[in-house]
Amino acid sequence: MDTSNSSSSSLYNIPHLAEDGGNWITYKERVFTAIGAHNLRRYVDGRATLPAPLALDPTSNLPVVPGPTGNVAATVADIEAQEDLIDEFYHKDSLVKQQLFSMISDHVLLQVQSLDNSSMIWKEICKIHEGKSDLVKIDIH
Repeated sequence: MDTSNSSSSSLYNIPHLAEDGGNWITYKERVFTAIGAHNLRRYVDGRATLPAPLALDPTSNLPVVPGPTGNVAATVADIEAQEDLIDEFYHKDSLVKQQLFSMISDHVLLQVQSLDNSSMIWKEICKIHEGKSDLVKIDIH
């Protein structure tokens, strides 16, 4: 599936995470598999980083790029290429956020929605449910 043109409500249809975390272990594996299938796992594990905007020349306040003898004025193509990288990061990060948000309860969503990126959201979801899965294991035994 091409993630750049995905119109479905989620990357893959994964069962919702139970409020009590009872399905945490299988949910977590399904999330990693679905997100990994779309080459987006680095957005969950924190390896994806937002590209920095171009530096600005201190005197002209115009964008610059490194040249052979120092910074040179950025071309329109340089600016567009950097903006495309930034847009691609936000697009892919939003795909992962959408996938995560579609599978959690409103209660958990309210706890994580203000976090900056999908990696931080995933870490918080893990923090909320890691301990719950241990309690479920004890209950099963």
